[in-house]
Amino acid sequence: MDEKRPTTDVSAPTKVAVEPGTPQTSEGSTETVWRRVGYISLAILGLSFLIIIASVGFFCFLWYSSVENSIWQKIMVNEWATRAISLTSTALRWAVATQAALGLAMLAAVALERYDVPLANTADVSLMRVNGGPLIPTLLDVCWPLSRFGPPGVILRTVLPILVLLGTSTLVQFTSTALLSDLRTDVIPGYPVHSNLSIDWWFDGNFFGWTPTTSEVMWGGNKPNFWPAFAEASGPPLEQEGVSDTGRNIRAFLPYPTADTRQSIRNYDGKAVLVDTRVTCQRPVLEDLVMYTLSSEGEWDPIFQPVLKGTVSPSFNTPRFNASDRPTPFDCPFSRINSQSFAICELHNVKATTPASRQDLYPGSLVSEFRPFPPLSPLQNVSGAAYLIISVNNTKLPVGNGEWATFEVVSPGEKKNPNYERTSIVDATVCYSALDTVIRDVRISSTTNRTEPSLSWNETAKNFDWAGVYQQLLPGSKSNLTVEQRGILNLESKADTWVTPESLEPGTDGPVSNTITGGIYQTQWPYVLEAVHLSYPGQGWKYGNYSVILDERYWAWGLQYGAWPQVGAATWVRTLFEYLVYGNDTVADALQMILFTLAGTAYYDQLPQYNNWKEVDTIVFVPALHPGGPFGTPRTEIPVGFTVVMAVIALHVVVFLYVFWLFASKTGFSRLGDTWMAIANVVDATLTDGMLEVARQVKSGRSDAAAASVPGESEWKSINVGLMTVNGQVRLGTRE
Repeated sequence: MDEKRPTTDVSAPTKVAVEPGTPQTSEGSTETVWRRVGYISLAILGLSFLIIIASVGFFCFLWYSSVENSIWQKIMVNEWATRAISLTSTALRWAVATQAALGLAMLAAVALERYDVPLANTADVSLMRVNGGPLIPTLLDVCWPLSRFGPPGVILRTVLPILVLLGTSTLVQFTSTALLSDLRTDVIPGYPVHSNLSIDWWFDGNFFGWTPTTSEVMWGGNKPNFWPAFAEASGPPLEQEGVSDTGRNIRAFLPYPTADTRQSIRNYDGKAVLVDTRVTCQRPVLEDLVMYTLSSEGEWDPIFQPVLKGTVSPSFNTPRFNASDRPTPFDCPFSRINSQSFAICELHNVKATTPASRQDLYPGSLVSEFRPFPPLSPLQNVSGAAYLIISVNNTKLPVGNGEWATFEVVSPGEKKNPNYERTSIVDATVCYSALDTVIRDVRISSTTNRTEPSLSWNETAKNFDWAGVYQQLLPGSKSNLTVEQRGILNLESKADTWVTPESLEPGTDGPVSNTITGGIYQTQWPYVLEAVHLSYPGQGWKYGNYSVILDERYWAWGLQYGAWPQVGAATWVRTLFEYLVYGNDTVADALQMILFTLAGTAYYDQLPQYNNWKEVDTIVFVPALHPGGPFGTPRTEIPVGFTVVMAVIALHVVVFLYVFWLFASKTGFSRLGDTWMAIANVVDATLTDGMLEVARQVKSGRSDAAAASVPGESEWKSINVGLMTVNGQVRLGTRE
């Protein structure tokens, strides 16, 4: 049997004359907008604004603060950034969703009181005044009908704000994802740490505690495993024809055995071992030159290793140069196999080890930045050295800055073989170093972490690739790179000067002067100096008159024939020197790099054995995931995720304030959150009884109810209704 639905006769809707665009209020109504919103809703609204403001402020703090702020540093170092962003995003999502729901309720009230709602959708819109509406039903049952059948202007006035609020409340759900995309894996300064480090050998007033080594171990040793990071204070070089100068060059060793620790140091405050490796080279004055192989009278034989003999004097007075008062004699072996090779001869220097000696053979040296200049007395520390560098019959030697001088030396043949007479062209330069080590109270710092350079092999050139090491070791006054780009740190003294009073007290730099007791020289130099100075093996007091031969074929030949005071340079020493000299850098820079590398190798070789402990304060870079700038600095580039989130929040707030203004100015009696009012307002005997009757049927639907409200399907879609007051009651009606 066919099921039959009851039918209800529906009258045509009653038209009431109202002034368009004017909210219909009851006579004598004094209900304010605050009461219509509701005090609880206002409190929640105020809380939501506070949360939005606080969230935006907190995000700005995270993105644009720096490690200088202790709270920011604590959040990042403790790896709280992701949690802080996620929790704050949750609060922000709640605040935006709350405002969106309240804004939708206000827009529903505006639509009803301005007669913008199609009759069939009055229930949907009216109930939206209670607590907003879900996304899909709002789009289907509110936005779509209002867009199609609403009066002119409803899209801009009502539909567009609804879409914006729905959009912002949806997009804000992805706040965490957007913000977390801005985080970078980086290193930032960690917490200050106070520690006790062993930095050097203890000086007890007479001796250091190390076992003597020989220069052969250093100059002829294997390639260093690493070029450790260091701190540097540099100054401009002397610019003068005939002179090459490194400029002031004070460096501090970082007393850490591992590369990871040295690479992560940001601040170091306390005692450290410093070395002054400034070098100046100049055109020498060579006299009484003799080149020989068999005897010092000048006899020459083509089989044996040759030696250059004579005296050397400087040509110029350079900064901090303590010159000798007489020419210095020398005997310097060199290689005859390779005409492009060099020999570095440290000149005889008795005064360096025994300043009080009456045999004060002294070739001159630079006075280090750690000692008074001019020297206060003949007993003052003179730990520097002089080096005569020669190359024989070298036709490819660059001109340089005029620091090379050329000499012609004639060597007669051996008596039985006069045809062996030989004429040689000698290019020579004399270099003076300030080689000195002390312990000073310093501040070491850097704005970035660093990577220590390594020495790689270039298979194409069949040589070492010195580019990275060169950039690190080139003095800062000559480099076009910053300290951070070179992979080193800044160095500054806590005192106004690097010079401190000399003392033989235990624990000081020592020894600063030497005494003679019963004809016995009392001396022992710091380990680093002892290792770098060229001297007779096992007899460190005999500094100088000792050569390093920079020839790759030295060993086989030298072991067979050589008995001179000399050592064959390690391959890395030879190639580093040649890389700079033949690359048109200065001889001074080349020698400085070798001396400092040797000093560093000696220092770190004995680091685990040091017994001189000092208290230091350090800060190291630690890994962190953070939204700030590089290395914990303030952010400068535009963050995409943060910018998108801020734009969404700004749009939401602007639209919500506009909606609130609409509600306050364009409505007169709608109370938000009042469910019974929302229902009662749209139940009208004239307009909705038919719809309600059909809606009560078990199988009725919205389309049936809509069709029942008015006779024709096209007619009910075109009827827009709204709320008005009639005799003090809110009624549903249409515009006349």
